[in-house]
Amino acid sequence: MFVRFRQGAYRLQLSLIETRRSDGKVRHEHVASLGSISLAPSVADRIEFWYRLYQCLARFSNRVGAEDHGKIFGSVNARVPMPTTDEQRALQLENAKADANFWVSLEGIERDKAEGHKGLAAKAEQAATAGQVRAAAAASKAAAAKERIERIEKGENVIGGLGKPLTREDFERILMEEGWTRRDIRREIRRAETSPKCPESFSRNLLPVLIPEIMKRYKREATERDVLELFEAAEDT
Repeated sequence: MFVRFRQGAYRLQLSLIETRRSDGKVRHEHVASLGSISLAPSVADRIEFWYRLYQCLARFSNRVGAEDHGKIFGSVNARVPMPTTDEQRALQLENAKADANFWVSLEGIERDKAEGHKGLAAKAEQAATAGQVRAAAAASKAAAAKERIERIEKGENVIGGLGKPLTREDFERILMEEGWTRRDIRREIRRAETSPKCPESFSRNLLPVLIPEIMKRYKREATERDVLELFEAAEDT
């Protein structure tokens, strides 16, 4: 029994061949393929190849005796050297360093992402705090305005309030001071104007009534129903 080596362009093929005599002639019988390996194998390639070689010969233990094992291993080792202990330890060290570099890099990436999320959370918290401050200021002004209404309705003397009524431009300015953009304002106006339930008598002089209420609801996205309810309330007045 012997090992046949066939070298291709990129790999070395190994086969186990058994020699026997039949009718006075020597004949070669293919017993098993012993696998293949790159022509310039790495230590890892050789380790894997030898591992599979042992498995393959174990499957043919009924045909390959102990004496044949020694011949086969010696023949294969001449072409594909069995990895030494030093080579295996060097490979283990190389792989351990590669693993360490990978996990250290991943740790850095995850830490950067975590810090980024912390920064976003901090900005969101600042924005929420600023919004609460503006809401409190608006609530204070609303309370003062309601108090003026009550005093005027009671016939009390109230100082101020004799200027021109607020215009749409005034309300837009107020909204922009509260953090709105012109795009935000146009979007809310379109929602009111394009509603299928909005009567043809709708005119922009109602917007000064609608806009302040929309501003109050801005923290939760205003829906078409919200706008319609505000419109109906404005029509009632």
